[in-house]
Amino acid sequence: MKATDKPYIILSAAMTIDGKIASKEGDTDISDDKDWREVHKLRTKVDAIMVGKNTILADNPKLHIKFYSHSGYYRIVVDSNLVTPIDSNVITYQLDLYPTIICTTENVPIDKIREYEAKNVKIITSGRKEHVDINALLLKLHQMGIKSILLEGGGNLNWSFIKENLVDEIRLTIAPWIIGGQNAISLVEGDGFSQMKNAPRYHLSKVKTRNNYVKLKFLKLT
Repeated sequence: MKATDKPYIILSAAMTIDGKIASKEGDTDISDDKDWREVHKLRTKVDAIMVGKNTILADNPKLHIKFYSHSGYYRIVVDSNLVTPIDSNVITYQLDLYPTIICTTENVPIDKIREYEAKNVKIITSGRKEHVDINALLLKLHQMGIKSILLEGGGNLNWSFIKENLVDEIRLTIAPWIIGGQNAISLVEGDGFSQMKNAPRYHLSKVKTRNNYVKLKFLKLT
């Protein structure tokens, strides 16, 4: 797939020094107020924000924009089995400003899909296997006019994009503490690469520090 055939993907996350984006109990309170404002400002610059279903199940976020004027964007949930609660915020909160797209597989029964469509949620099916075919999905989203996506995880969804070398830019905020935990979620989960040489490489284009926080911007090497 050509880069021009897919949306520009920005992976955005806050993590601890040891690379955790949540504690072993699921606590994601890593960003401070200034960092949250910068995240919301970045949201105003993209056509869509994307998360995995586990983010919805754990946090029930609205995935909206605060602090800044804007014209809205798409909220995209990758949910291979279509288990996003029908009363979750991404379905009930301001669909007129933040239309929601749930991406699932072709294995989901049509009756189940219609339940979500009745709530004015757009369902996109992509792939017949266990998980959503991310490459095919990005082509469909691009054809819809979605040219840029802010990828806000979690760890498994991040891996789905990293393993296919689909992330064009990474924005990281590193918080000044270490939380540990074998079961704490890392920035990227999944199977991982067996060898370093197979991993996507990035160029560090910007570094900022503030109150012991470090902000990093990486661009994909071409």
